[in-house]
Amino acid sequence: MHVQWRLLKDLILGQGYSVVGVDVAKPVDDDQRIHDESFHFVQADVGTCTEAERIVKETVKRFGDKIHVLINNAAKLPHSGEADPLKEFTDTVAVNLNGAYYLSLLALPHMPAGNSSIIHMSSTRAHQSEPDTAGYSASKAGLCGLTHSQAITYAGKVRVNTVLPGWINTDEGGEAALTPKDHAWHPVGRVGVPQDVVEMCLFLCDEKRAGFITGQEFVLDGGVTKKMVYPE
Repeated sequence: MHVQWRLLKDLILGQGYSVVGVDVAKPVDDDQRIHDESFHFVQADVGTCTEAERIVKETVKRFGDKIHVLINNAAKLPHSGEADPLKEFTDTVAVNLNGAYYLSLLALPHMPAGNSSIIHMSSTRAHQSEPDTAGYSASKAGLCGLTHSQAITYAGKVRVNTVLPGWINTDEGGEAALTPKDHAWHPVGRVGVPQDVVEMCLFLCDEKRAGFITGQEFVLDGGVTKKMVYPE
């Protein structure tokens, strides 16, 4: 959590936004950072409509009736060898896809027409898979469909786009957890970092720079999905 909260403070708040951050678990040692003048933390499960409604109500209560940006970044990751694959699928879709829909629908009445942006955080897994990741891949692909549907449904009101990150290193070990081979796998010569994703989101939030963009998918994978790979 440390990297994400620090980037939130330094990059997003640094742009002048007031931010509500949501997570199912509270950061264990960031109490002094999660509530201040421009940042408010809500502990909630976005996979339930009632919790999503509470998030929006707390946001409006804390910062006023206007919500300019919604970034649906919550995700349940796949777990190999899950004992109950049906529950795993249902729970994953509930958080990754249903939660994005709930929050979009509930935030929309508070989003100023022509100056608002919804960003769904999909994944390159929307187009590629490893074994036993049905719920994750299906939910991330669903976000791409939700994006173009909402872009047309909300036309003239809110721009809607999706970001598809590839390998983004969020390990506590940082650069030390990676090898030269990991970096060389990427055509750009390095593994992605959280700031790459944050910068794309900041671009899509900005009406002056991205006001002509809606319904689109932005792949942030260092070029990996464009590389032809043959068996050795």
